[in-house]
Amino acid sequence: MVFLVDMDGKDYIFTYGIFGIQHEELTPEKAIFISTLYKLLSSSANRVDHLQDESHGLSRHGPKSTTFIAYWLSSSSYQSFRASSPVQEFWNSLPPDAGIWREVMTVPKSRFMFASSQPVASAMGTLLPLKQSSDEGYWGVYRHRLSKTPDSHTDPKDTFTSAYIPTTKAKPNDTRKTIDIPKTRSSKIKLGRVTISSPPENLIFVREGQRQPNIPPAETEVWLKQINPLAQSWISHLDTERNKNGVVAFTTHIGHENPTPEIVNEKFDAKVDLELDTEAIAETNQLAYFLDLSHFEQAGRSHKGHVELRKTVMNLYGPGGQLEKGKSVLFVELCILKSGDLDAEYIGCAEGTGLMYLANL
Repeated sequence: MVFLVDMDGKDYIFTYGIFGIQHEELTPEKAIFISTLYKLLSSSANRVDHLQDESHGLSRHGPKSTTFIAYWLSSSSYQSFRASSPVQEFWNSLPPDAGIWREVMTVPKSRFMFASSQPVASAMGTLLPLKQSSDEGYWGVYRHRLSKTPDSHTDPKDTFTSAYIPTTKAKPNDTRKTIDIPKTRSSKIKLGRVTISSPPENLIFVREGQRQPNIPPAETEVWLKQINPLAQSWISHLDTERNKNGVVAFTTHIGHENPTPEIVNEKFDAKVDLELDTEAIAETNQLAYFLDLSHFEQAGRSHKGHVELRKTVMNLYGPGGQLEKGKSVLFVELCILKSGDLDAEYIGCAEGTGLMYLANL
């Protein structure tokens, strides 16, 4: 059983915004940027999630980046927010080395999907009702779910195919343009502003999350022994084999349902380290862009570790499984982007941040 957001009967056009602040050192100026941006977003968005980069067990003195994912159920509300004086003043006054960026996607319901393994609200699932579905367990399920939310904004015959193909997959008779995806982000700072308003058609953005709300020790042990090794293999594969899989950007994060101190406007603490807050409900996230839906599907089908991961999770949590009544929550949401659906800008960011290098296409 899976739980999908119920979008029946309404012509939704969502705005899904990702806002990031890079801070190798969390200076007072960076802390002000983070707090100000959070307050601006929370004054308008229907929901704002607070994430930090995941350390993957490596020693460090605090997080190196802060990311906010903001959701607007109505794109017109976002446009009003963006045009407001406080937002314009904040964004236009940022210095050339600010280390701040945004990737804002505006998509109709026909190009958006959310699914959760449990009837527990996460991400967009906190804003719309959830409905039970048995539409799961087969390759191509995302395409099928998308086809069940038609509207006037998307041609039902659209295959969502990119005009680009990675250099490692290009064949002599292929008519598509080639793209060479950088393996890693550079540490060199690109001063000033880089904007992207017309990315390649049919990019997809995917957010995958894993929440473990107060799960019992026995379930934790199964995760550590049977699930984590496969999950880490899959995540590492996507991150290191970007050209092979058409992964345009990939980052891993940690967040919390209830970080301490409480994240509400005046009490927001830009310096809180979410990895150390053991009293909150931990949530790990992976944020990725793929060239198109077919590259995403092929990556999942072709990697043995991912196939085994998928099989293991379904066996454990499915009917009669060892963890059939387990408390862990897995969720995924994706946006398919047409050229005019994305507005991105990077101000004083490390070269290769997010979709920055697409500006050179």
